[in-house]
Amino acid sequence: MGFADFFPKRFDRLSAEPLAATDYPNELELKERALSLLLKEGSITLKAEKICPSPLPRHYRTTGKRRLTVRGRQLFLHFGRTPGKENVALSELEPESHGKIYLDLYKLLSEPRNRAAAEVMNYCIIRGSYTEHAVIFNVKRLSGEIVRCLKFIADGVVRSNPVVKSVFLYLDEKGSDYYLEAERPVKAVAFKKLYGPEHLALQLDGQKYLYSPTSFSQINESILPDFLNILRQEIASEGAESLLDLYCGYGLWSLALAEHFQKIYGLELAAESIKSARSNATFHYPSKNISFDCGFIDGELLRGKLPPPGGEKERILLDPPRKGCAPGVTEYLISRKPGRILHLFCGADEIVPALKVYEANNCKVEKLLPFDFFPGSMNIELLAVIRCGGKRTEKRRK
Repeated sequence: MGFADFFPKRFDRLSAEPLAATDYPNELELKERALSLLLKEGSITLKAEKICPSPLPRHYRTTGKRRLTVRGRQLFLHFGRTPGKENVALSELEPESHGKIYLDLYKLLSEPRNRAAAEVMNYCIIRGSYTEHAVIFNVKRLSGEIVRCLKFIADGVVRSNPVVKSVFLYLDEKGSDYYLEAERPVKAVAFKKLYGPEHLALQLDGQKYLYSPTSFSQINESILPDFLNILRQEIASEGAESLLDLYCGYGLWSLALAEHFQKIYGLELAAESIKSARSNATFHYPSKNISFDCGFIDGELLRGKLPPPGGEKERILLDPPRKGCAPGVTEYLISRKPGRILHLFCGADEIVPALKVYEANNCKVEKLLPFDFFPGSMNIELLAVIRCGGKRTEKRRK
């Protein structure tokens, strides 16, 4: 059973915001019960601690997306694959400024002179922070006429929404279900700035981090300070010298923890994110031993890329995507015998299988710390604190 299956059946699992109408204290109780049942079903005996609540239980999402559908003369900006009754779907989970931007985009895209842009639009996306937004047009085709329309729309939305600081277009010829493709099209015009700065910015713990509009960034800005405080307590213990940050993105967590380590090595698949991580490291810690590298993270790559094991003085931070780590990753990291591994689960359904791998390799899962990164949804993030002492369980070769 998946995590969502432990919620009462009255909640629509296909809804974009299934718990948005629920009182937040009740929502937290439902999530704690679902997590407890998930762990029990998976024979995990260690109990999770109380969920760390989100300071903003609603209107917290810094990323929003709407699919655009054209039906005759009507346009719909909606969640999911099919439009609802409203022409513009508004959200209880996104900032109110998102709603105004989407309403303005709807009016602009509905104008006859912008029809060419509307007919090729896959998604309208809003990213950024609570104070500065970027709009991204995901389109399936490009032409001179379409670019002219998009520039006109960009000018209109910026003039009516001062919070919009940048506008981009992104070519997604496949019309994929994701608002940004995992693999960018091999064309020079795949991503183009129409207005404003080229990078987005996030403020955390008094420092500003810049990142590419195509890079992954946490969508709940309000909970990041609380999470960083816990992360610092659990990973920056006495005697720690080196930090391995896998799936490091643009270096947010490792750079926020940099003062506690002598050496930092980060690894990430997305080249744009690594470019941002290197720039952030150079700006904030120009003389510190920090390096970031790019590659698909699997067991084979880790053996060839990572620095020599640091033993008890080494800490490892894992923040993989929702689908979890590739085969062999966890086992190799355990073989390094670090002082501590902190594994952050974005998808709750990956928690039990991964914890079984740690247990099978003689690791001790000391704490399960859940965080409500996604209020209003049937998901949480969970930080597992793991010690890797003792001999590793291995199968003998014949």
